[in-house]
Amino acid sequence: MSDTQIIERPAPAHDFGELMMGLLRDPAIPADKMEVVMKMRREALEYEAKEAYMHHFALFTAEMPAVERDGMVDLGAKGKYPFTTYEQMDKILRPLLVKFGFSLQYWSSNAEKIDVVIVHGALAGWGWQRESVYPVPPDSGPGRNALQARGSSQTYAKRYIADLLCNIVRKGTDNDGRGAVDAFIDARQAKELTDLMKATDTKVEAFLNTMLTDVKDIVDIRVRDYSRLFLALQERQRRLVRKELSK
Repeated sequence: MSDTQIIERPAPAHDFGELMMGLLRDPAIPADKMEVVMKMRREALEYEAKEAYMHHFALFTAEMPAVERDGMVDLGAKGKYPFTTYEQMDKILRPLLVKFGFSLQYWSSNAEKIDVVIVHGALAGWGWQRESVYPVPPDSGPGRNALQARGSSQTYAKRYIADLLCNIVRKGTDNDGRGAVDAFIDARQAKELTDLMKATDTKVEAFLNTMLTDVKDIVDIRVRDYSRLFLALQERQRRLVRKELSK
């Protein structure tokens, strides 16, 4: 007679969906606990998506070359200045967006005033996205009708949204307004950095002095530095979590 005992039991769930179906069938588990489990799962997926987004965005910006100014604006007596057309920007952006799993999207919304064009943009990928809104007046240049004026403004807004979301650098001196890479971070980005600093007990002034030489406050951080600072704080947060788990 063999001493071997055979124990039959259900196979472990292979994914979260199977696990949830098993829990739902268990009458011993109250509904409020199921809601907690679902909330934790959503938060975990959101964190993973954002982490993947920031990782690939850092790789994306590392390969982003400076963009040529291939257009010229003629202001008549006020002179001329070069600028980068959206077509030139798209020629460089599109292959890199595809390579690193991103898509750049645009849409418009109605404004209370008819003389304002509101253009929205989003850089999406890896289950996460960042958005930007750019309100501009219709560009009523020489020979343009009302529809053409709005179309020209939308193209102008798309260039600056792409600048902001993709950290584009233009070759030469930027005379076409302040480039997005030199713009300050927005309120959402400032909050993200502030939350990470609080979560990691990071002193703002000391951190900025270490990472930047000319910035004293979070609101003075430039867009071009945002990803680097965010990733540094995120790595600090990971180290703290690992330290806690090892205790």
